[in-house]
Amino acid sequence: MFRTRLVALLATNPAFVELSGRTLEDHGGYNVATFSSIGALTTFLRISPVDVVVLDSELPGGSVVATIRALRLHPKLASPVFSIIALTRADAVPPQALLEAGADSVLQKPVAPGQLLAEVQKFYPQRRSQVVHYRRPIQPSIARKAQPHRTGNVIPLFGEGRTPR
Repeated sequence: MFRTRLVALLATNPAFVELSGRTLEDHGGYNVATFSSIGALTTFLRISPVDVVVLDSELPGGSVVATIRALRLHPKLASPVFSIIALTRADAVPPQALLEAGADSVLQKPVAPGQLLAEVQKFYPQRRSQVVHYRRPIQPSIARKAQPHRTGNVIPLFGEGRTPR
């Protein structure tokens, strides 16, 4: 099954979100969904499978450690397997606490968009250099009898043009 490479990004700084999202899309070829609240992110994760979630440690309305634990234990997410990258300052939340909560990677702030792109790419070991197009397999056609050619509005007489039963 083919899936797009989707990254969910929840951060407090709108400029960082815009710049990082653009870098991931333009230079990495990822689809990026950005969020401003934990509730919106959780709702999105329930209906859409993602590959990587990027969380800022300074989340509005909740603790990042509790959020990571909740995402790891949530029973109804669309994709049960995804990677979590946490962004933090050393004085805000210790990196070890984030890793113990279930984060796969921790980046120290300030994070450059290129640094985030390199970290996201670590979770995609295969990268195709060109687009793969799906082609439907050609089904063998069933041999049909040639129908007699009719011109105009002709009514077949004596069984002409009918298929045998």
